[in-house]
Amino acid sequence: QFKQHNNLKTNNIFLSLGVTIFYMMKIQSSFFAITIGVLASTEAFAPSSNIKFSTQLRAEIGETGVSFENVAREWRCKYSPGPSGGPGDSESLKACQALLDEYLPKLKALPKAQITRQVCGGCLDFKVSITQPLEEHGSWAEANYEPLESEFMEKLKAIDGTSLHETQEITFEAL
Repeated sequence: QFKQHNNLKTNNIFLSLGVTIFYMMKIQSSFFAITIGVLASTEAFAPSSNIKFSTQLRAEIGETGVSFENVAREWRCKYSPGPSGGPGDSESLKACQALLDEYLPKLKALPKAQITRQVCGGCLDFKVSITQPLEEHGSWAEANYEPLESEFMEKLKAIDGTSLHETQEITFEAL
């Protein structure tokens, strides 16, 4: 199960402190500004490099230490090689790309979605990943990824030379 973390309280404290200092510096005399400058230059007051400020929803997979803010829905298949034995002249890969081109505007219209495509010339994988923050992804997942997923996967399965049509939900985190 995913355990949600709420760092908003801590983030809001740091944000409020920063806003307060900013306005105090604007209002107070130059003496106060000089004092803050001296204090900020000491290492004791330097921000820690491991503090992350985020208002995004986070989840953790049990007690594994694997936490994330983004989830991807992956659509994939195997395509067949072309007459040369590789991807460069593969009709099925060309058709997969044309299908993605058809759906790309609809996918990009999903809230905060980032779309990536992965193609492997060795194992003949064609993959599309739709990555969203947890909250936005949750709304789409509750709708069972409809109507886009069933339409796309039905058309992908109809492409001659494709096989192993699968979908998967995975965490997707830049580290």
